Amino acid sequence: MNFSFSPAKLWGRIHIVMLLRILWVMILFMVCRILFYLLNTIFFPDISFEHGLNLMAGGIKFDIVAVFYVNILYIFLMSVPFTFKYRAGYQKFLDYLFIFSNSIALSANCMDMIYYRFTIKRTTWSILKEFSHQDNMGTLFGGFILRYWYVAVIWILLVLSLVKITQILKVKERANLPVWAFFLIHTALMGIIVELFIGGVRGGFAHSIRPITLSNAGEYVKKPKEMFLVLNTPFCIFKTLSRSDYERVSYFPGLNEAGQVFSPMHKPDSIQPPFKPMNVVILIWESFGKEMVGTYNRDLENGTYKGYTPFIDSLMQHSRVNWYSFANGAKSIEAIPSVLTSIPGIKEPFVTMRYTDNKLPSLPAILESKGYSTSFFHGAPNGSMGFQAFVNLIGVQKYYGKNEYNNDADYDGIWGIWDEEFLQYWAKTMNTFKEPFMSTLFTVSSHDPYKVPERYKGKFPTGPLPVYETMGYTDNALRAFFAKARTMPWFKNTLFVITADHAATFAHYPQYQTSVGNFSIPIIFYAPGDSTMTKRDSSALVQQIDIMPSVLGYLHYDKPYFAFGKNIFQNPPLNFAVNYDGVYQWFNGPYILQFDGKKTVGLYNYQKDKLLKNNLKDKLPAIQGPMELQVKAFVQQYTNRMLDDKLTVTP
Repeated sequence: MNFSFSPAKLWGRIHIVMLLRILWVMILFMVCRILFYLLNTIFFPDISFEHGLNLMAGGIKFDIVAVFYVNILYIFLMSVPFTFKYRAGYQKFLDYLFIFSNSIALSANCMDMIYYRFTIKRTTWSILKEFSHQDNMGTLFGGFILRYWYVAVIWILLVLSLVKITQILKVKERANLPVWAFFLIHTALMGIIVELFIGGVRGGFAHSIRPITLSNAGEYVKKPKEMFLVLNTPFCIFKTLSRSDYERVSYFPGLNEAGQVFSPMHKPDSIQPPFKPMNVVILIWESFGKEMVGTYNRDLENGTYKGYTPFIDSLMQHSRVNWYSFANGAKSIEAIPSVLTSIPGIKEPFVTMRYTDNKLPSLPAILESKGYSTSFFHGAPNGSMGFQAFVNLIGVQKYYGKNEYNNDADYDGIWGIWDEEFLQYWAKTMNTFKEPFMSTLFTVSSHDPYKVPERYKGKFPTGPLPVYETMGYTDNALRAFFAKARTMPWFKNTLFVITADHAATFAHYPQYQTSVGNFSIPIIFYAPGDSTMTKRDSSALVQQIDIMPSVLGYLHYDKPYFAFGKNIFQNPPLNFAVNYDGVYQWFNGPYILQFDGKKTVGLYNYQKDKLLKNNLKDKLPAIQGPMELQVKAFVQQYTNRMLDDKLTVTP
């Protein structure tokens, strides 16, 4: 049997037709991006030709995601391994489906060429929902078309190009194959297409890559607003479909009244010591829950529990330790904003929401204004978790990832460079920095599947959970890091902060399986040149969002700044912590109040009632009343400031 075919026949093969049509839509998305820029250049000043090309190239990744989502049904129906897909009626339907779905997507891009001027944001699902409540949509839309007729013309031309491409690229007859061979070949091709589709909508194929979100556009920009040149409107709509956008709240008449109870505005003391330019080094340890640390758990196992982090236990003897310390979120991507901008993840991770283009508070940016160099280290493949994009948005000057490490011999094969080698690299690289500097590192090794290097097999206790062995490994890596750092001239002029991104996603002991235990993490301040930094505080609460104001307080920063957290080195007006676990959780002293947005649903003395069995709701009105007022003030400050882009100190 002759299976040969001519180039003309190849051009008409169904998968080639599908590929070329999808590529054409990609080209049209790029045309829309260029037109979006040309019609809104006033909003994007000082973009060089080279940087503009970088922004356009960065947009390709987001276009792939959007185009794949828009054409998911078309791709599936073109890929099914059945011969009926060659029937004329079937292909006619797919032609109409292709034109219709992509015309809608292109209309969204065209709409934002003008609508962006009014919102200074790409349109998201929440904006579409707002329009759905307009009774005069017909009038509004008609007026828009009349005023901006040239955008309508652009859209019509784009749609006509879709029609033309469907006429040019037509599916020819199927190859002369037996039905069984056809089915096997097309099934295999469909498997490949599915794999490519998944990689495309995720933004890559690496194991460590999370599906890209709006904040990933920050990887390519110099200014936050440039994200909207990288993004496209269908992508923004798709990525906010399942995100619960914030709704304005009015527990108090306004922010000033809410500020009488809780205020994120921080002002320096009228008289305070001069600013001390110490180096700031922050380590964020993957899944580093308090359950791992022996010092926090002397009562476990009848007093015999030693934990899995002996080096941390020894370091705590020379550090400032607050006994009750908490994460503000439950995901890795919530930790970076909490630690470096004092913005917690409430309801949704902050970096996945549309507010990442707001003017943000930033510890790196504040310290840069004081002459610091700033850097962020993450041993994973560059771009993993969206960290590189976000730290670029908040003004971190240098990012060091797997690419910069440049030695795959130390790659664990899944997540990144082994912690021990990367921590040594961190110490050596910091030794090249001019003081003062600020540097942050996020570890990778204590992550599923919880492997340690071959040379360490059997060296660390395994315990009842697999994460414990990797905790011992990273603890040992940290010991080696400090041994190296102590030999360096900058060591004693440094404030170290060691914390976690979140607690382990599972726990062994019951007290760490509660809504309190799930967020319990170490937060340790260590200043080797300060002999007074050895306090153990069992009364003051500390959380990730307190790190930024506490660092600034310790350095005697002398200007106003914005932070949702508090300075633990002073007596704050509220001894609080906050996180979200299906409800708002507001900690004040020994109590936790759980608030669903309308009413209190739980009140517990978590320090005595570790398993949260005794709900004190309505039993302690003198405690419950003020705490409910405090959480309402916080929610109003957080939500309304997020909506109104008021997350910084205004002159």
